[in-house]
This record gives sequence, C-alpha cells and structure tokens, in this order.
Amino acid sequence: MKFGIVNFPGSSGFSDAVYALHYVMEQDVVELWHGNTDLQGVDVVILPSGSSFGDLPSPGITAAKSPIMTSIKKFADANNNGIVLGIGNGFQILCQAGLLKGRLNPNRSGIFTGKNIFVKPDNTNTLLTKLIRKEQVLQLPIAHSSGCFEADSETMRELHQNGQILLRYCSEDGKITADSNPNGSIDNIAAICNYSRNVFGVMACIERAVDPDLGNVNGLLMLQGFLD
Repeated sequence: MKFGIVNFPGSSGFSDAVYALHYVMEQDVVELWHGNTDLQGVDVVILPSGSSFGDLPSPGITAAKSPIMTSIKKFADANNNGIVLGIGNGFQILCQAGLLKGRLNPNRSGIFTGKNIFVKPDNTNTLLTKLIRKEQVLQLPIAHSSGCFEADSETMRELHQNGQILLRYCSEDGKITADSNPNGSIDNIAAICNYSRNVFGVMACIERAVDPDLGNVNGLLMLQGFLD
C-alpha cells in the first residue's frame, strides 16, 4: 500500500511515522508537504504527532487551514472514502478541520504529560482496532498538553450509539477509572473515528511503539490494520 505522511512545520512525529511505516512495515511512503495539494495517489493519509506550527495559536488550528487539508477533506468524504489517520497533534488537526467531531482541550492537570499509559478497545470492528482482542490492554506512549477530548451531549450520544469510540484509557488491569485517565478526556476516550469509519484519531503516539528494540510493538497492532 501507499501511505502519504503529511509534513507540517514542527511535526516532530513525521520521521517516526516514516520509520514505522517504511522501515518497519516495509510499505511505500511519500511525503505530503502541507503547502501542496497533490496527494500523489496514496491509499492512506497520516497526520503525524508533534506540535505543528508550534501549537500556535492553539494545537491544530493553523495546520487545519493548510492547502493540503482541502485535498484531504475531498479524499475522505463519503464518495471517495479515503482513509485518514491522525496521531496526537494529527488528531487535534482532524477535529479542527471538522473531519472528526469533538475537540481536544488542554489537559485538566494544566501541564504537558509525557509517559506510558494503558488503553483498551471499545470497538474492535474498525481498521484501527481490528487486530486488538476484546478486553486486551495495550501500553502506549503519550506526549501532549492538549489531549482532553470533549464534545457536546448530542455528539457523545452519536459516538456511543454508532460505535465511534475506539479506545479508552484504563489501568494496567483494564479498569476504566478516573485515575487511569491521563488528561481528563470525557468517558476516558483515547481514540475515535467518523461515522463512515474511514477517518481515525488516536491521541497516543502509536508510531513510537513499533520497534522490539524499544520494548513496545503495540502500535503495530493498529497500523497493520490498515494494510488490508
């Protein structure tokens, strides 16, 4: 498959995404510069983690207005049904661009959080989660200051009703508690998708959990789901 990874100024996760998809998963990868509009015939678009445009004026806002996003919106619409994955800041960008509902607000702690956390699947019937077993607990790294997912009551009703909540923060033994929530996200939400299940947002840096030399390959369980 051909993956296009969008490179925004400040996207520190760009190189990590290239490493994961090209060198570990041995897929065809191309750079999609944010100022261009040509998606180069890719099958999947990845918006990587990292503070695009320095998170100014707030995470995702400036990147969401980049020329490449016009093409990504057309790529992802109901007719084209192109697959889009936003990781970390990429999740924030997708929300700011209206491709995913809800918003990612500053962590309730008020500080940047960088550590390993645990998640479990809420829906295993999507490309992002289909290789994860029900009730399986995954350890993944996070690194963000604005990862608190929030949405109005109507949006939350839709997300629950349509199975659009994909991952939830949990404890190491799989319990979904307030203490296991690293940023204060409503309902411990860690990943969602759109209604058509072709646009995905995950807050954890899954592209940094693909190498056995680093002791964690849980990210591969999600990235490999897109290969089919």
